Amino acid sequence: MKKYATKIAASVALVIGLMAIIAGSRVLTGLFVPAYTVLPWLVYYNVFMGVISLIAGLLIWKEHGFAFRLSSLVASAYILVLSLLLIIFNTVVAPGSIKAMIFRSVIWVVIFIVVQRFGLKKENI
Repeated sequence: MKKYATKIAASVALVIGLMAIIAGSRVLTGLFVPAYTVLPWLVYYNVFMGVISLIAGLLIWKEHGFAFRLSSLVASAYILVLSLLLIIFNTVVAPGSIKAMIFRSVIWVVIFIVVQRFGLKKENI
């Protein structure tokens, strides 16, 4: 069960990361111009976190001990930015951005729980 759970979590992390990189890069390069207000820092954040998600996904796949810390960091970062969007930027952020951030936050909390549950807490560095 551990092997399947961690491989599924790793695969989801890789897909989420790739999606964030592709979507954000399309906006940054001008290939996609949304019909709503774009917060430039949020687009850069999403691309950056997409790269971090790919790294985390690879570490989870390899069952590396650092996967625990990195998945904790990613989940916490998404929750923090979601909180900022809801509290500070709620009047300017697009509803789609809120939904995407909720989706990423929930997915990363689940990934973190899987990583924590199946014992990837130990440092294997």
